[in-house]
Amino acid sequence: MKLFLKVFAVFLSVACGAVFLLSAYTKLFPIEPFEYTFVELGITNWKCSVFVARFFIGFEFACGGLLILNFWLKRFTIPLVSFTLLAFIAYLLVQISHYGNNGNCGCFGTAFVFTPLQGIIKNIVLLAAAAFIYFFHHNFSFRFMKPITIVLVIVAFVLPFILNPYDYDAALKNYSGELNYKLDLVTLYNNPDVPAPKVELREGKWIISFMSLTCPHCRIAAKKLHVMKMKNPKLPIYLFLNGSEKNIKAFFDDTRATDLPWSMLNGHGYFFKLAGPAVPQIDWVNNLKVENKSNYMVLQQDEIEAWLKK
Repeated sequence: MKLFLKVFAVFLSVACGAVFLLSAYTKLFPIEPFEYTFVELGITNWKCSVFVARFFIGFEFACGGLLILNFWLKRFTIPLVSFTLLAFIAYLLVQISHYGNNGNCGCFGTAFVFTPLQGIIKNIVLLAAAAFIYFFHHNFSFRFMKPITIVLVIVAFVLPFILNPYDYDAALKNYSGELNYKLDLVTLYNNPDVPAPKVELREGKWIISFMSLTCPHCRIAAKKLHVMKMKNPKLPIYLFLNGSEKNIKAFFDDTRATDLPWSMLNGHGYFFKLAGPAVPQIDWVNNLKVENKSNYMVLQQDEIEAWLKK
């Protein structure tokens, strides 16, 4: 019986390690929603979030590797993993208290959608497995265990920067297409066939984004705009959404962008006439004149705030 418990503890350690590796890898593609989480929590700013997110994913890789190799389990790995899982549970409880049990908790990025409650249950199961490993695993060590651990940790923290490097060139690129043209929003206020915007967009400066309800990139963009709005409620942001109304709830459950004013824009080709052929489209509009355009990857809150002050 004792032998079975020890063997099962080894199996559980490998299985938990595989879950950590999967969790880390799936957060990398796309990594942007995970980056935005650290900004939303106030842990870091927009520019540092690209590094903090990758370091955290590296931490998950390191935990997964140590669990799979069954290294330092009682002395270090299991206490560290248990503390991490408790932190995850606390974070998800806060999310439920703020937003309810809706949307994707992000445990496995966008690859596998878990509600916050499902994420909590998953973490509790891992905690139970960690407790079993701690009490029934037989410690072992060998001569080269320490240098192998050091190499493993270094590789784990470097790996996210290799698999999904931060694109410095893309971050410096500005829109090079047509600008300073008039965005024909007047038609929307005078046409009974489409719902008029809920706010006055014909005057002043606005960040206006055109999004499809089912477009994954649009959802990432909406998450970023939501976090920006949360950080600065005075930001004038408006969303035009295109798609079936049955997808509205899923869009806002995922993006949590209910703090942004929005309206549906379907039919008669108005959406694509204004947005162009590709979404998400993010226009910087000043008295109906499109002065700039951004994709969500290069959109920076401080640049928007500077533009608004001009």
